[in-house]
Amino acid sequence: MLGDKELAACIAAIQAGDSQAMEELYLSYAEAIRRYCYVRLADAEAAQDCVQEIFVNVWRSIKRFEYRGLASFAAWLYAISNNMVINFVRQRQHHPQLSLSDQWQLTDPRDTAGTVADNLAVRQALHRLTPEQQLVVTLRFFAGLSNEEAAMTMKRSVGAVKVLQHRALNRLHQLLADERLGPRQRVPAKAAVLAHA
Repeated sequence: MLGDKELAACIAAIQAGDSQAMEELYLSYAEAIRRYCYVRLADAEAAQDCVQEIFVNVWRSIKRFEYRGLASFAAWLYAISNNMVINFVRQRQHHPQLSLSDQWQLTDPRDTAGTVADNLAVRQALHRLTPEQQLVVTLRFFAGLSNEEAAMTMKRSVGAVKVLQHRALNRLHQLLADERLGPRQRVPAKAAVLAHA
């Protein structure tokens, strides 16, 4: 990723019409955005399509963007990304498609059966969170945003993001415990948090 001064110069160059600067921006952020989209969509092909659309939107709207630091850019980029993911989800609900990559290539072939099962359980549990909880977990742990950047992206206070993250992680832990133990042998939330710490 670009540093503060490099990003400011890159954005200024893009705003002046420099397509090479846009390529530099894409190369710096595309992988993080792809991971974010993949976690939200659970479909590698859709995630890649989404990334392309996101950067087309960035190119179209960057002239109106006012750079105020790395956090403001991250918030702006992930807001565009979140909106695009929501559009892809809506589109998929209206036109469901089978993705061969999800059917045949669930994980890295070097993963053990336990890792595959864990990855699938986490993915299923993540999709059982509320949309806001999914967003905060994805922004913080898959996109690598700070609390401040996630707060700006979500248009919430840092404290609200921390509370939402705490609740999301507790819910994820409980869902995963239910998956492992079954709902009848549920681990009390307080014990689950202490065991996780």
